[in-house]
Amino acid sequence: MNEQTGAMVAALAALGNDLPGVIEGLRAGTLEVSGQHEFAALLIELGEQLDDHADDQARAGNGHYGGYGFSYGESAPRDIDDL
Repeated sequence: MNEQTGAMVAALAALGNDLPGVIEGLRAGTLEVSGQHEFAALLIELGEQLDDHADDQARAGNGHYGGYGFSYGESAPRDIDDL
């Protein structure tokens, strides 16, 4: 794994560590609007970084098409619940 991918994985893992608390806060009605906005901004930023990372890999020919990793292809999930 290259340094850029390692950083991406670390950022995703860090955000993933916060996700259970965010979910519970939403369920319980205790996550304030400001907290919702803050987490949404983090999701958006990380999503943009992941999109850039994928573009960088595609340019470098590291898309792993037909190799290791996964590709949704025709059966791509339509929303987060399908992942």
